[in-house]
Amino acid sequence: MRQKLFLLTPPAAEPVTIPELTTFLRLDTTNAEPAPGALTAALAGLGAGNVDNGDHRYRVTFVTADGETDGGIVSAVLTVANKTVNGQVALTAVPTGGSAVTARKIYRTVAAGSTYLLLTTLADNTTTAYTDNTADAGLGAGAPAVNTTQDPLLKSLLTAARQHIETAILHRALLTQTWQLFLDAFPNAQWFLEPQGQPVDSRIGPRWRGLDLTRLELPMPTLQTVTSVKYIDVNGAQQTMPSGDYAVDTKQDPGVIQLLAGKSWPTAKVQTPNAVTVEYVAGYGVTAASVPEAVKTGIKMLVGELFENRMPPDAAIDELPWLDRLLASHRVFLT
Repeated sequence: MRQKLFLLTPPAAEPVTIPELTTFLRLDTTNAEPAPGALTAALAGLGAGNVDNGDHRYRVTFVTADGETDGGIVSAVLTVANKTVNGQVALTAVPTGGSAVTARKIYRTVAAGSTYLLLTTLADNTTTAYTDNTADAGLGAGAPAVNTTQDPLLKSLLTAARQHIETAILHRALLTQTWQLFLDAFPNAQWFLEPQGQPVDSRIGPRWRGLDLTRLELPMPTLQTVTSVKYIDVNGAQQTMPSGDYAVDTKQDPGVIQLLAGKSWPTAKVQTPNAVTVEYVAGYGVTAASVPEAVKTGIKMLVGELFENRMPPDAAIDELPWLDRLLASHRVFLT
């Protein structure tokens, strides 16, 4: 019986973080977006303003899709002597970043202060001038002390490594994700025909345990919940199978939908591709802590292999038997 499996909702995070990878691979911070250089600050000469009297300093951060750098190089001191006469500050030469930078944030100290607080966000990577006319009381949150941006290459390799281990090696979902299983029909004897077209003798052995037509195994465990079992009825309308007609066994690996006593599968429209749709949630859990350490180590090792061997498409790729051995105890064997 033909079946198709589609990932509906990918995991919200990866089992391994970029900082964990950089530590494992012994990479330094140059693999993140570097913090910016200094901007130039000078009195604007525009008359009265709101910048409080005293010494101020400025610094900038870069923002990417993954995070924000730590504060960049500090500007020279800017002194406002009398804000009622000259109380606005012209900021120029605001640094721009690489292609991953989507915004910049400018931070400033209060008068005679040492903590850098948010002045404004420039929501682009092109603007290089800004006029500061904000009182100390109007400043926001402090500048980050840690660079949380990520190396785009490492991020891509991490996702690729996790997907490969999930689908090609383990046949198992790691962090929580939603899948849809499409079938042409509910379990029936036609699933298990011998080449001559005759039903398989159930006495042949455990290879044919699937002959129990009251159960439906769901690929990519660990099964957490079944969202719905839907089907196209004989009239061509989509229906939902009552959840009271079946039990969900999440203890088995793979998980199983089991018909309850006295219940039967609904009648789906024959010769209709994808007549049955099972939507379910699978994975060890929501957080990386739920993923076995051997699996996380395997992901890091595979990323390391991909990172060190960024080969052209026509180059040979060696098999990695060490990875199979490391992950063997968590592998699901397809039936």
